[in-house]
Parts: sequence; structure tokens; C-alpha cells
Amino acid sequence: MQEGGGKVLVDEKTLWPQGQFVTTQLIVSSKFLKDHPDVVKGLLAGQVAANDYVNANPADAQKAANDQIEKITQKRLADGVVAAAWKNMTFTNDPIASSLKTSADNAIALELLKPVDLGGIYDLGPLNEVLKAAGESAVSEP
Repeated sequence: MQEGGGKVLVDEKTLWPQGQFVTTQLIVSSKFLKDHPDVVKGLLAGQVAANDYVNANPADAQKAANDQIEKITQKRLADGVVAAAWKNMTFTNDPIASSLKTSADNAIALELLKPVDLGGIYDLGPLNEVLKAAGESAVSEP
């Protein structure tokens, strides 16, 4: 859109409640959580701090992201491209659990995924402990 004059055909946000859906989640196995709760708590604390920083300092975060893109690919994106893309992302600590189930249900209906039981996939206790310690609101599974 920025460089080639393209147009948005479908904005997926319009298909979801409040325009929110999960694209990336931080996960660990149940066994790892049981065996290493302090490591998981530290990882979550780092993620919460990173999200807070990105949301409070979007210009710095965009530059840092573009610096890493350049480091990996040897080519930098135009600042306007990064800024435009940034407007379409939300950095949140909420896993938006309901959208994972909806995505799975849609994939099952299209026969892209065999039926799967997602019950118990989330243990939000450790995340909510970290959020409470950071003075932030807890998240919940619907």
C-alpha cells in the first residue's frame, strides 16, 4: 500500500468482536510450567514490560524493530511502511482466548483442522500474578 499503491481488500479486524483476535501467543508446556514456575514468571514479566514499553514508546519501538529487520535481512524498511503497519497491531497481554477457539472452529468447519479440545489450554494464573505485581488488570478466559 505504501510503496505500490495497493488497496486493502479485507481488513480482518472487521470480522472480530472489538476488532481483536490472536495472532501470536507466548506458550510453555504444562510440564515446563510445573517444573520451572520462576522461569515462566520471569519470562512473563519480561513480556509485560516489553509490551508496556512498546505501547508507551511507539517511535522507539518501531525504530528498534526496523533495526532488527535490517540486521536480519540487510535491508531496512521505509519508516513510513513501519509506521503504517504499526497502526494495525495491538501489543497486549491478553491472549484473547475466545478468538483462538473461534479460529479453531473455523478451521475445523473448513476441514483444515481435525476437531481439537482446547479446554484447559490456558493457565492464566501466572500471567495474572505478574500483571497484578505490575499494577495492571488481570485477564480472563471467556
